Amino acid sequence: MVGVPYSKGCLLCRERRIACDQTHPQCMQCCRYGVECPGYKRSWQFKDEGPRLQKRYQKKRSNIRTHSEVINSNGVFTKFSIDERIHPALVHQSFISQQPQVFKEFVCAAFPTMFWHNEFRFGNGFNFADCVVKHFGSKQYHDASVSCLSAEYLGHLTGDPRLHQFSRQEYSKALGAIRRALNSDEALSDTLLLAVILLSFYEMNTRTTRDAWVHHSRAVKQLLLRRRMSFYLSGVGRVCHFAYRPFLIAAALYEGEPCFLADDDWQNLAALLRMEDSQKQSEWAFYINVYETIFMELVKCPGYIKEAREIVSVASPKARLLAQRIYIASNRLRTLSDELRSLLASHNQRKEGIIFRSFVGPEPNAFPETSPSLLLRAAITATSILEELFIRLTTPVYVREESLSSRGTPSSLSTPQSVSVTGGGGPLLDFRFSFELGGGTKKDIPCPFTWLDRVAGSMGLLGAEITYVE
Repeated sequence: MVGVPYSKGCLLCRERRIACDQTHPQCMQCCRYGVECPGYKRSWQFKDEGPRLQKRYQKKRSNIRTHSEVINSNGVFTKFSIDERIHPALVHQSFISQQPQVFKEFVCAAFPTMFWHNEFRFGNGFNFADCVVKHFGSKQYHDASVSCLSAEYLGHLTGDPRLHQFSRQEYSKALGAIRRALNSDEALSDTLLLAVILLSFYEMNTRTTRDAWVHHSRAVKQLLLRRRMSFYLSGVGRVCHFAYRPFLIAAALYEGEPCFLADDDWQNLAALLRMEDSQKQSEWAFYINVYETIFMELVKCPGYIKEAREIVSVASPKARLLAQRIYIASNRLRTLSDELRSLLASHNQRKEGIIFRSFVGPEPNAFPETSPSLLLRAAITATSILEELFIRLTTPVYVREESLSSRGTPSSLSTPQSVSVTGGGGPLLDFRFSFELGGGTKKDIPCPFTWLDRVAGSMGLLGAEITYVE
């Protein structure tokens, strides 16, 4: 509604041919000439200008939407920013320049324990996020890999479908560029290794297909195997090794294959890193000896599971040898788990201000979620799986059918020599292995990005279990 006068101005102004400002009866022109304004001939009247304006702009409405608005997936018109209306490239350039900072925020949100509690292992003031940001701007495929993760994270926070769409576009761009780089001199560059790791993280979060992350993990594996072992002692190699080794174990479990990190060269590398990091000045350094030793045992689990699948008879020499190895491994993991649990309890005790030479008091059943506590859960899970495999490998068929269902998993295992493996050959050990990474993220989890951190902290054994087909 707008107010309009019927006259062109006050009577005095019209008589003297003065341009009236037509705002109120005592206009500025009357005041300037020092005369009393006689007022308007007619009073103001309010008219509804809506229909006229609607008719006027109806024809131009489609063009206005084309240039200044966009329709999102919900059918709602969203206005572009002023930068987009002036020059669309300004927004894109501004968005790309913000990617390094957004990526750092993503890493902090996605990995609140793994990178925080293990940052001192990467190097002085040099973590995974810093390593990625340092290479930003060097290659198109690397920038696209960073952008697809950052945009997906922003889309998760804001719920803006345009960010998810941009994320997919950047991911597609990175895929094509990396595929070309793998067949060029760039194949052994640090930038390419980082980019492939980022694409694997992206697929673990978004799951464009069920096993796309596995294909990226295979690429990471090949890129790591092409380098000398000295590459992993410092710099980018050390960062990438610590950042991605849990997912290499998870990929091996998913594919039912041994993990190459169980080979002697990689075991020696883990022992060397254990010695170096245990001597560093950090609140979390006193965990390293037992932490890394547990890792060296966990990385062998995919191989044990693979060999167990190949057993045809529990009476075969191969089954007896495997049972003995599994028995030793489960005993070591049980001992190491007890040691790590005591370290966690004493650490929590010191944080409460209770200082003794040794831990005093009952150990809690649960600990705050940290990288060591997640590894403890993985060790307990692995011990349970190995104990179950041991029973299956050392129990004859007739004993298994009668008593195994009521027997359960014992708290302590007898030695392999004391268990009879005679009485005929058993059937093939038919079982399915499942864990949470194979099932993907759950929609009811408040923040799915922290789920990825829990998978990493547990070395891929989060929610792992064996289901036998009787």
